[in-house]
Amino acid sequence: MPTPKGKVSRAGDSRYQGFTLKSVCWGYREIFREAIDGLFRDGVIGPERRAVTARFFDLLKQADQNRFDHVLKEFLGALNPRTRWLVDLPGLFGDITGLGGELARSKLYHGTRFFKALGAGDFGDSPEQVRNLLTQLRRLRAIDEELAMAFLKGHPYLMQRLAPPEMERYIEVGLAILPRNRASALAFMEGKLQSSEAYIRAITRECRLSDVQNLLGRLMGALVGYKVEVRSLRELDSDDLVERGSSVVCMYRWVYLPERVRDFGDPSLNRQWYLLAGVVAAAMLAERSFSCVHGHPDYRTCAALVGDDPARLSLFQIVEYVRVLRRIRERWPGARRLLDFGLRTELKAHPPENDAERLFFDAALGRQGDADVIARIADASVNFFDTAHRLREGWASEMLRARPGIGQGGLRPLGFMPDFLFPAQCSGAPLDRVVADLKHSARKATRAADDGRERARAVVEGAAPGGEVAEDEEATPGAAAAFVYDEWSRQENDYYRDHCLLYEKAPTPLPDAGIPADIMREAQRVSRVFEQFKPDLTRREKYLRDGDVINVDLLMEYLVQRHREPLPRIRFYERPRVRRRDLAVVILIDVSGSTSEQVGAQEEIIDIEKHAALILGQGLASLGDRFAIMGFNSNGREHCAYYVYKDFDEPWGRESIARVLSAHPANSTRMGPALRHAGYRLSQVDARQRLILVITDGRPMDQGYDPNTRYAQYDVRMACTENARLGIHTFGISTEENSLADMEIMFPRRRFAILSDIRQLVRVLPGAYIRITT
Repeated sequence: MPTPKGKVSRAGDSRYQGFTLKSVCWGYREIFREAIDGLFRDGVIGPERRAVTARFFDLLKQADQNRFDHVLKEFLGALNPRTRWLVDLPGLFGDITGLGGELARSKLYHGTRFFKALGAGDFGDSPEQVRNLLTQLRRLRAIDEELAMAFLKGHPYLMQRLAPPEMERYIEVGLAILPRNRASALAFMEGKLQSSEAYIRAITRECRLSDVQNLLGRLMGALVGYKVEVRSLRELDSDDLVERGSSVVCMYRWVYLPERVRDFGDPSLNRQWYLLAGVVAAAMLAERSFSCVHGHPDYRTCAALVGDDPARLSLFQIVEYVRVLRRIRERWPGARRLLDFGLRTELKAHPPENDAERLFFDAALGRQGDADVIARIADASVNFFDTAHRLREGWASEMLRARPGIGQGGLRPLGFMPDFLFPAQCSGAPLDRVVADLKHSARKATRAADDGRERARAVVEGAAPGGEVAEDEEATPGAAAAFVYDEWSRQENDYYRDHCLLYEKAPTPLPDAGIPADIMREAQRVSRVFEQFKPDLTRREKYLRDGDVINVDLLMEYLVQRHREPLPRIRFYERPRVRRRDLAVVILIDVSGSTSEQVGAQEEIIDIEKHAALILGQGLASLGDRFAIMGFNSNGREHCAYYVYKDFDEPWGRESIARVLSAHPANSTRMGPALRHAGYRLSQVDARQRLILVITDGRPMDQGYDPNTRYAQYDVRMACTENARLGIHTFGISTEENSLADMEIMFPRRRFAILSDIRQLVRVLPGAYIRITT
């Protein structure tokens, strides 16, 4: 019921929650009454919004005839149609009223400016923008309230130009100006200084290490096979950095990079530089270059290995740099374009000034001439100790005679290559046994090369070699690249980031692999059954108004009807329609150590799994569904194996069958990373339906799992949920080793089957597949 004119008090109105208009200056009472009643009428406040209404009146109760009236008038005016979406977020609305009240109690005009900016839409149009503003205002207010208000004034302009992380950097610049010149800092926060625009342009094009630090850590961990920490160059000795001009320092398990890169006008190119530096540093570690021992007390710089002669120092660095760059191109083809970008940029920014720099670029870019010698030595070397040994051979002296200026000036630190001459010593230096292993590998390579030269000399002289050379027991390839996956912890209710390393492996086909006759007969039977489910490749859609083919009978019926009625319905056209099953499936089999257990007379669980996979594979080949057969086991979270027996683009034939039969039991069962990787691979396949079919004989178990909790089961469930978000369904088949409760946790929506006897798998699997997919 409307209040009669002149009676503006609402002290008795329960909706007002104890607020009375008598506390408001008489000149504002009618304005307050109309504004509050309008908010009730529009549903902005009221019983349906208890939290917001309580916050609203808590602020109004601070009204005072001498103080808050004007502030609260601005507050009421700020709740206009442009900002009323905030009342749908009670927590955010409460933060706004709380900070506005604090500013008003400090200085009235601060509160007035705050709510006026709110009403004008200067806070932003999304919850993220508003929260970011409130966070920055509280932070700045703790330092200087006038600085906070200056930032509030400049926020609309800055919000249009800068993203939240970039806004953070802009504020840091303003805070750096504050101790030197307070007036300039206030003007900078408002965006009024001429330098403000220059800083905005610099910030929007730069890439900071903090933006890519996690990405680089994951990338390097995947490429190297163990965790590598990415840190800022500021943590190193500044005098040495200035003297050397180093851009990258890589030591054992640490890589140090600049805090920001703004060398390019495009921020994506600055980001690419970070990726380039990370890939090269990872390759230095994976290919066992000097970075593996850099920081060891005996190897603070590569001069401790090669000596102080400038010419030999330059040659050592050139060979090692070229060796690693060539291995990157060979092992990681996807990084070739990145390397070309780095070399072109470095060559353009800093053209070679001496023979050492010219020799490096000639060899790195594959130019003909004496640089071929560098490439040959680099390809023959197995690690940096081997390279240092080869420097004592005759080729080094010949190179120095060909390019006498190599020792003059030396090789300057390159922008994206680790600096081997930066004097460093890390607290967690590599173990002495690591150094010893590298030396041992170099000695073996040297002996093999000497034996090869002896055999070559004997052949040239017409003598028979003195016997077979034993194959090296210890291979020396670099570490294989890994896929990095998170793992879910139900206890923490969060992921352990970058927790698991998974390695793809291509098994060697089992020679002369034979399939038992009964399994072959069952495979042929399943193949015939599956063919019955194969859809007709073509069928006709009939009774159409238009199409490609005319049905003569229906046309005659139409002509007859035309004599009976003026406009009979046209339905004599037909059109062929192709029908295909658009489905891709991964058959994921458990090849952990438990599958070596025998069931029955002489059959192991692994044999049953392999035979079931072969039978289903034969049926799928007949049906025409795209499928892959994979296996998994693990030995701790950093050694998860994923075996590719048959990939999607491979034909189903003798070789893929031989690889399936080569599966053998080993290690433990860490199922989560395997499911995530199967999901990743399936997500690359263009199919309307995608399915993972998991076959396991037991519970997920591995190092680090607590058997008293269901940590592993909940991680499997989260992996299935993650795949479901990609449109990939997961179905599990297990023995009774997994209880019903375990399976219900791991496979949501009861997408599982439990076998009382694993020997039922051969018979059950094809039928289960048909039921799932039809």
